[in-house]
Amino acid sequence: MPHDGTGGKGATGSRCVASGVASVGGMAGGTSDRQRQVATVADPSLPDGRQFAVTWGVPEPFGGMTSALLHRSRAFVRLAGREVDVVTFDPRPDLPAARERLARAGELIPGIRLRNLWEDLRGGPGGTAVATPRDDGASLVEHLRGDGSLAARDERFPAHAAGPSRRITTYDAGGAVLRQWTRAWDCYAEWLDGVVGDERAFAVTDSKTAAEFMARYRRPNVVSLHLVHNSHLVGPDRPWGMLRPSRRRVFAHLERFDGVVFLTERQRADAATLLGDPGNLTVVPNGIDPLDGDPAPDAERDPAAGVVLARLTTRKRVDHAIEVVRRCRDRGVPVTLTVYGDGPDAPALRRRVDDAGLGDAVTFAGHRSGAADAFADASWTLVTSTFEGSPLALAEAMARGCLPIAYDIPYGPADLIADGVDGVLVADGDLDAAADAVARLVALPAPERERMRRAARATAARHDDAHVVEAWGRVQRAAAARHGRTSPPLHVELERLRMRFRRRRLRVSVRLRGVPPGASVTITLRRRGRGALVRERRPARDGRTMWRLGERASRLVGGRHPLTCIVEVEHLGAVVEAGRVTAHPDTRSVPRRAAQRVLGRFGRRRR
Repeated sequence: MPHDGTGGKGATGSRCVASGVASVGGMAGGTSDRQRQVATVADPSLPDGRQFAVTWGVPEPFGGMTSALLHRSRAFVRLAGREVDVVTFDPRPDLPAARERLARAGELIPGIRLRNLWEDLRGGPGGTAVATPRDDGASLVEHLRGDGSLAARDERFPAHAAGPSRRITTYDAGGAVLRQWTRAWDCYAEWLDGVVGDERAFAVTDSKTAAEFMARYRRPNVVSLHLVHNSHLVGPDRPWGMLRPSRRRVFAHLERFDGVVFLTERQRADAATLLGDPGNLTVVPNGIDPLDGDPAPDAERDPAAGVVLARLTTRKRVDHAIEVVRRCRDRGVPVTLTVYGDGPDAPALRRRVDDAGLGDAVTFAGHRSGAADAFADASWTLVTSTFEGSPLALAEAMARGCLPIAYDIPYGPADLIADGVDGVLVADGDLDAAADAVARLVALPAPERERMRRAARATAARHDDAHVVEAWGRVQRAAAARHGRTSPPLHVELERLRMRFRRRRLRVSVRLRGVPPGASVTITLRRRGRGALVRERRPARDGRTMWRLGERASRLVGGRHPLTCIVEVEHLGAVVEAGRVTAHPDTRSVPRRAAQRVLGRFGRRRR
């Protein structure tokens, strides 16, 4: 089985990492009787094959990404009859307790299994991880089985040390070495090979951290998709913005996935504009839980009562929601706000409420399972994040008739809210506009508010799980078709590459030889320390191909710094790097270039 960049290198020993844990969960390297039974009655809305959700870990408490992952997994089980394995790589030793908490909260249901690399290396649930810092800057974590025997050692070495930067070693119960890897990704790949087995599988990677590994994990039987949960850009400038450092490695090579899924069409279009569309970009929104009963009508809601459901972090800007409450009350509008969620900013937010004298107006309810049900009785909610992918709480609120007032941020609110019809959009960070919107909703005649609530519920119906699972089926089938394409050998030569910057526009000229009919060529422009800036794709041909970037794209790239231009050619699924050049763009005018060419030729003749 080809490994395509993960597994095989840096590993010693002859025993598969999963062989010692084949009985854990009854599924490593094989299929349980229950799984076969489910597959025979599965709804055809999902293609045949095992389903995996890939993330780095399941933190406690978890945020919107993990909530959406677990929700999608439950929908696959409930509506399509497919079991889902959630695979994780973080070295947390308390997974049995986490499983119990998640099951009690209804997040884990029969048919969803939570798997972890280190738990499997320990041979099953139980055991501990013992960290030992060292004087030389290295670190050591020993993973012990439940009986206290050593299962694995994870050693990290400082950059200046000779040899590998990391070494992972596994041991049998008697202390003999089983396997050793000098690259963590090789260990991850071998474990995942054992978990997946030889059956056809679909792996949806939610975590941006895990996506860096999964972009390199290529197997003939594994169709790999990446779901992007948040904005890929730094700040509000779109589409010509800087890529977030945490996204650069993955977004520089989105073609490595069989499918890349965005939550909104606006983000998909922005990514395609900035980086080019390799043909695998698509959209599937988050699904939402079905309602238990009908939400309260407007007559049974306090029009001044608001709810915010968010993790209490700087990115969510819950302090803005508190400030909106203060400004409303200063105007004599007696609004109240209940905040559901927890996080590192909780103490500071509580102090802010106390300092503002809002103790009787703002209540912190903490992290609760089923907190979205509070939207069914509340009148309004605020979305004040700096950025999102598509805020899950927004769709959950609208499904329950709770009217949203949201900053127009990338991405999500403007894709869901029709301003003034089913909610209100305000400019990013405009606290006065947000307070005005809340005050207007409170003062609105009840019949008009009720009409908006009905419109909000109709809008949220697009996120119904049945529609979302059906969309996932279409996306997975398209990804499987892309994955199954045969790729003939591709040999293309880059004869010349020039970059010129004139009149605020960057021009790139490429001359290729050996391009087959129907191929495409992509240029990636990078600046040192800033990652991929712009990717543009167009049909390829032998001879010269010219790009003339627009002013905004050219401004983003700039002409005063050395740029690296990477040229890649794609044909029938095969991608080859034809070449790369790092140079300052030529900023000379056409007459000056012509004059210097003439002088150069004259000088050569005189010599």
